[in-house]
Amino acid sequence: MIRWGIPVRFVRRIEDDVHGSGMSIPPRTAKLWLIVLASIAVTGIGVALARSEMLAPVGMPIAGSGAVVLLVTLGFRSSVELRLFADGFVRRRRSCMFFFPRTHDILVRWDDVEQYEASTYRTSEKRGSGFTEPVLYVRATGLDIERPRNRLDQPDRMAIRIHLLAAEPNAVLALMKWCTDGPVNRIRMTGYDSPDLLVPPPLRERLELSRS
Repeated sequence: MIRWGIPVRFVRRIEDDVHGSGMSIPPRTAKLWLIVLASIAVTGIGVALARSEMLAPVGMPIAGSGAVVLLVTLGFRSSVELRLFADGFVRRRRSCMFFFPRTHDILVRWDDVEQYEASTYRTSEKRGSGFTEPVLYVRATGLDIERPRNRLDQPDRMAIRIHLLAAEPNAVLALMKWCTDGPVNRIRMTGYDSPDLLVPPPLRERLELSRS
């Protein structure tokens, strides 16, 4: 599941009114801002071309296409954030439609977790299209998702599109399993150094572990 290194500095410590101290693994936003910048650039090029009498018929459609992509990207978007606390974890999904933001949280307590299942999914339902990305399925006691928030959710199984988080997928999964193993481990979520738990061990240590 590990494909590239992601700086842990994006993970931060948070204070929640209900759950207390914990850590937040925010969504990756590089792709979003690349699309925004590209759309602005295309729109600017189109406007520049439109000022020329010879290139005006070409410039206007280019500017319009860039503006539409920019509007759709900013006006219709969604993201996922994972929050880890001593009592459990929260999958926070933010969505924006017509520039009206919405937030939906699902809490799963560590003691209720029955199984973690690392798998993959296709980003598009159309046959032969899309990409294969990692996903983490969580089965837990009492988990009842009345209305699936995405197509991978089921009433008794929650999906975390772990590749969308600003942390290594394997590191996130290992940390969640570590918290599920015992209450003593979960207390570390409240510490000021909790984001450091996602720092991968040195290469030599990982090689030694792989040989053991």
